[in-house]
Amino acid sequence: MTIFNTPRPNVIESSEGYRVEVLGRTGVQYTEGQKSMQIDSEVLAGPSGLVIYTNTISAWDAPNHVVRIEDLDRARIIGNIRAAFKFRGYDIEVI
Repeated sequence: MTIFNTPRPNVIESSEGYRVEVLGRTGVQYTEGQKSMQIDSEVLAGPSGLVIYTNTISAWDAPNHVVRIEDLDRARIIGNIRAAFKFRGYDIEVI
């Protein structure tokens, strides 16, 4: 069972080794182990707390930028972000 915690505002950490941080109204930092990426997003009012844009889940930040993001990776990342937000009581929209 995944356990989540919030070590500081706008950060959700998982016992599975990933972290989601809301960077403001238009960005999310997703970290998985030693790799991270910024994902374009928008904060929404209402039960859907966030919309994320899948076309921006395309590459890890340097130095891991040469590691290709496959469809299965993208689906896992979206699922992890969805689970983190569900822990906080929000759903996300995926475009």
